[in-house]
Amino acid sequence: MPKLIKYMITDPRYSLNEIKNSILKHRPDFVCYRNKTYFDKKEILEFLEFAKKYSNPVINFDTVKDNPDIIEYFESVHLPSSRLKQIDDFKNKTVFASTHTIEEVKKAVNADYITFSPIFNSKGRNGLGIEKLNEICNIHPKVIALGGIISNNEVEEIKKSKAAGFASIRYFFT
Repeated sequence: MPKLIKYMITDPRYSLNEIKNSILKHRPDFVCYRNKTYFDKKEILEFLEFAKKYSNPVINFDTVKDNPDIIEYFESVHLPSSRLKQIDDFKNKTVFASTHTIEEVKKAVNADYITFSPIFNSKGRNGLGIEKLNEICNIHPKVIALGGIISNNEVEEIKKSKAAGFASIRYFFT
């Protein structure tokens, strides 16, 4: 069985030091800087310099949509489902794309990886489940399960699926 990809997503509720500590503790394969609350170029670049020592840093497009020049510092970008038409604009980057429906998955066929969510119940949303996740894995070869993954219990369920990996905020910060 191939190694499950660990994809850590940051949240502005956590300080840069907490983010660094979580990277050190969990050693995710990818770590996505995601902050829709405020833009701080200095913080983003400090995150990038630290994260690339231990992981593959990714920038969330919504974090920098008003400051797109920052994307050039990153080798990977994560696009929200509202930006799936822009996947081909980033041919020189590893592209992650957020998806939530089969239609979105089909639109994201050219993305290197897709996240599909929510798999488990998460923040008032009903999880779509492992069966639906496996169905999506038959459409795209590199699916990262997302949503409601807060402990090793959910990770063990993901391991039984066809998913390439899992992504989470809470798993990495609790």
